[in-house]
Amino acid sequence: MNRNETIRAFVLNAYLKNFQAVFVADVMKEFSTSAVAVRNALGYDDFLFEQDSRWSGGNLTGKYVLAPCVEPNKIYIAKLLKGVYAKTD
Repeated sequence: MNRNETIRAFVLNAYLKNFQAVFVADVMKEFSTSAVAVRNALGYDDFLFEQDSRWSGGNLTGKYVLAPCVEPNKIYIAKLLKGVYAKTD
């Protein structure tokens, strides 16, 4: 599995754990890479990039900020499921 496939699998698995978008900063930290590399790895068709609020800073001095996040689109998930179930028949 190459790096791009690993990043795609990481985002998909993280999303499926709690059905919430994955922050790009978390992906960057996990793979020690840049936002551009994450964007290129995920492509332009199968993942949706949005912004969501996220806590930033310490307990007393922190605040909510808008941060880029990503989630797989529903058609991509359906294609994966279709492929998995086609292989088991």
